[in-house]
Amino acid sequence: MSPSIFDHRAAEWDNNPGRVAIAQNIAAAMLKALPCERTWRALDCGAGTGLLTLNLLPHLAEICATDSSAGMLEQLRKKIAAAGIRNVTTQLWDADAEACPQASFDLVCSSMVLHHLRDTPAALQRIVAALRPGGWLALADLETEDGSFHPDPAGVHHHGFAPENIACWLSAAGCTDIALSTAYTIVKPDATGTQHRYPVFLATARRAH
Repeated sequence: MSPSIFDHRAAEWDNNPGRVAIAQNIAAAMLKALPCERTWRALDCGAGTGLLTLNLLPHLAEICATDSSAGMLEQLRKKIAAAGIRNVTTQLWDADAEACPQASFDLVCSSMVLHHLRDTPAALQRIVAALRPGGWLALADLETEDGSFHPDPAGVHHHGFAPENIACWLSAAGCTDIALSTAYTIVKPDATGTQHRYPVFLATARRAH
């Protein structure tokens, strides 16, 4: 990803109500699709300011929130400190460039992150490797779109994905029980003011034993 871009945006990130709603709806779809247990230790890949993390937290034991942007994680640390939350930790990690510094998670999740990764199949290999055998994966991102979703394309490397490609990449990364669904549909105007519908897929899977 491009940490400097997101460092610059971090302080204002949560001021976008549409962004907050996306995280809430994706979290709800993940909780419906996953057999979450309150004993689970989870990793949020590309957690940003923790919008997904904090929606999932009541259903899990602890979450390690990772991101390549120190500025984003600083905003999350401020939020968890203000709320007295002790079961969220933060970790700098660029899934595009290196193996995860931690592993053996029961769940690895991400929301609207994959389109910011240059080499998505390679990044998925690293993401899956952070799971324990049998652990669960939940990834949500845009289905293929016409490029109008991001008025500012800085840091965007893909205009969404065909869900079947995600399934193939997950299989190649050693996943089983792969399931695809629509998590949410974002409705917003493009640069000309025309309303567009942007489906968000949810891919769930398990790391093979």
